[in-house]
Amino acid sequence: DTLETHLAQHPHLLVGEIGLCKMAKFVREFPSEKGGKTTALQLQKRVFRKQLELAAKWSRPVSVHCVNMHGSFMEVLRDVLRDVLSDAKRSAEASGGMKGGDDAAYRCALRRAFPPAIAMHSFTGTAHHAKERS
Repeated sequence: DTLETHLAQHPHLLVGEIGLCKMAKFVREFPSEKGGKTTALQLQKRVFRKQLELAAKWSRPVSVHCVNMHGSFMEVLRDVLRDVLSDAKRSAEASGGMKGGDDAAYRCALRRAFPPAIAMHSFTGTAHHAKERS
């Protein structure tokens, strides 16, 4: 709620630094009785997705920190895209549209699925990882 409030009040804010990091103190020190590292990484991933979605909703660029989590990063992007396209398809079909995926609502949903720009900070991937993101 706080992030969205700030985005609403300050039209020039960027979103960041957000991201996924196996080395984060939060992950390393998450209590074992609460699920340890596995639970911490799942929480981190859910929060990252929500932050990414808010940045997209408010059309704000993001600065992403991604250390040794490239697979999870791409998984979040694929999940967001899948969900947005699924919602757009349902909406278009309900209104009689969606002919081969070239409906205006479908294209609009694609444009709104992600922030207008994603800057990678602390990127530890390979050239292959970088190409996968483009």
